[in-house]
Amino acid sequence: MIPIRVVTPALVAILACSTGASAQEEEQAYQDDRFDFSATVPAPWAEAPLDGFAVPGTARQAWSGPEGASIVAFVQEPGQAFTPRFLVDESAKAMTRALGATIDEKEVKTIAGKQAMSLLLTAKGTGSALGGGGEVETTQHWIAVPREEDIIVLLLTTPTSRYEGLKPSFQKAIESLEVGGTQTAEQQASK
Repeated sequence: MIPIRVVTPALVAILACSTGASAQEEEQAYQDDRFDFSATVPAPWAEAPLDGFAVPGTARQAWSGPEGASIVAFVQEPGQAFTPRFLVDESAKAMTRALGATIDEKEVKTIAGKQAMSLLLTAKGTGSALGGGGEVETTQHWIAVPREEDIIVLLLTTPTSRYEGLKPSFQKAIESLEVGGTQTAEQQASK
């Protein structure tokens, strides 16, 4: 496992550090029976070995893109329910405080039929990860779907110069996301 090179914000913090892989023209479908979710990631992404990524949770699937960009699906198991509003607000505060990140967008929205966190931010990093003393402007787009006892996270990490070009394929991955399980009434009502 590679060393973590990012400060862990709130409960859904991540480091995505890509090993790189060539793009494939076909979509990459992933079905997770253990944690009851699935996603399909279209080109230019290619499946990547999990040993090239370090996350504070259970890494389930990773895809590599151009210039060290990555999408990682992972699960955090805090053992209690957190609302999407709490997650987005606390994560944004922590990223701003710890990394001097600029928050480009933070909202609670419906994803996979559930209330979810969407957080878009930019900070100094390596293009593959935030922090670590890097000087590359790096963008992360976090999607986190909290359930009663866990959180499903889909995270894009990319050099900021590549974000606009990769945004459409990440949006397709978000739209394909299916998440089973249940949310509490408070999570469902989160705005």
